[in-house]
Amino acid sequence: MQVDGAVLVGALFGLIFVSAALQSLSGFGYALLSAPLLTATIGGAEAVSTIIITGTVCDVAILAMRRSVPRPVGREAWALAGWSVPGMLVGAWLLVWLPATGLQVFVACVVIGAVLLRVRSSERGVVVRPVWAVPAGFLSGALSTSTSLGGPPSVYYLVHRDLTPHAMRDTLVTVSLMRLPLSIAALVIAGTWETYEYWPPLVVAALLGQLVGSRAFHAFGSSRYERVVLVLLVTSALVSVAALLIG
Repeated sequence: MQVDGAVLVGALFGLIFVSAALQSLSGFGYALLSAPLLTATIGGAEAVSTIIITGTVCDVAILAMRRSVPRPVGREAWALAGWSVPGMLVGAWLLVWLPATGLQVFVACVVIGAVLLRVRSSERGVVVRPVWAVPAGFLSGALSTSTSLGGPPSVYYLVHRDLTPHAMRDTLVTVSLMRLPLSIAALVIAGTWETYEYWPPLVVAALLGQLVGSRAFHAFGSSRYERVVLVLLVTSALVSVAALLIG
């Protein structure tokens, strides 16, 4: 299905804006909302690079707009980032190997699985051992370079490490920024780094969404938005599958 260029850019601007706003409200879900729809419209490789670029802008803005000094947990950040390196190489290979159709289905499945894990993770009673950073980091790295959905394994691990919400959020953002050069290098080496032609306006959308979301978070808090976020994430997965079936 052909979409007019201006209409597509406008739609993606709105998508990135909403994704960044929801990231600020809930601390989770930027790529989970944007990845399925970007993959369905501009393709897997350009979707990954677009989310890496705009997501990095969003992460930096989260730290810069904190009302207190960011305090990531260093040992957790280094463990997750270090073990994600071999996973990134595997993910870059998957991006080359999986056909567009398979990648789109894979993204939708990851989104649905992540939402289910998010629901389960709302109960913080279980504290896991640090050794679980190994599979969490590896899976996070593999998903990061293949689909840009590297957050769920790290989120699920950190939720069960008895961290405060702010410490977990700062740690996740720090891990994402630590992985940034490695992710780009893995994609370049694999020959799959392709940038979307109109990515600069999407950076503006990420900044605007982050600003709006942060102000709403400080004004109202994030708890009331959790159900809305989960509904939107499931909807994005269903839209991705629907686009696959139609197209």
